[in-house]
Amino acid sequence: MLTYAHSGDELLRHTLGASRSLACTDGTGLLPLCQAAISTWTQVENRGQAPSALALKSVRTLVSTMATVIQSGSGATRWCETAFAGLAAAETFLQIFPEAAFLCLHRSLQAVIAEAIRAYPWGLGGSPFWPYAAVHPGSNVATIAAYWTAHTEQILEFEAAHAPSCLRIRHEDLAAGTRAQAAEIFARLGLDGRDLIAPGQTSTTRPGDPAGQDDGDGIGPVAQPPLGQVPPQLLARVRELHTRLGFEPLPP
Repeated sequence: MLTYAHSGDELLRHTLGASRSLACTDGTGLLPLCQAAISTWTQVENRGQAPSALALKSVRTLVSTMATVIQSGSGATRWCETAFAGLAAAETFLQIFPEAAFLCLHRSLQAVIAEAIRAYPWGLGGSPFWPYAAVHPGSNVATIAAYWTAHTEQILEFEAAHAPSCLRIRHEDLAAGTRAQAAEIFARLGLDGRDLIAPGQTSTTRPGDPAGQDDGDGIGPVAQPPLGQVPPQLLARVRELHTRLGFEPLPP
């Protein structure tokens, strides 16, 4: 699962969890590990080109062994990792595992801002957004917009370059509680959909769960953020990305 912070990835993991054949993890660091290992192999082999077959096989064996340990804990036969690792790490992982499928998860900027402000009410220091704060001092909205834009553009670039390996998913479609999006995911991954339950219709949904909110987006009604704090050039990129992803247009 290729995405970014506060994209609502927990809802997609909840959906995938309906398949007993899939072990879902996040934050294991396996994608960055692949990138670091291939970089080391490049130095060892003194190659200024693509990694050798030996390098790819070595890293594939390392990750496959770890994935087997993960799967054995749940009896699953396949593994899914949520990764905020970025474009370079995803490209490297696809080199090592060319048969891998990528679920590219997107979420509207307004929803990401609303959840981020709720998660960090006293400021963005120490958050995933903080590296973008120096360019937009004093504006949390502009900082989050810069983070969202950079990561969304990277994921869309990866989708365009590797369309056969990617399935685009919008958090809002999953949160709507229909079976269609979940069924498409299961079909694309070749998972058994007999146990599939729509995210908004699970019998185990509790108050406060992502699928239990009135607006279906996991954060309650989303107030319009003060987009006037976002520099015009950045806001134009945000609007273009919203259009490409089919989200509701931002207000003028």
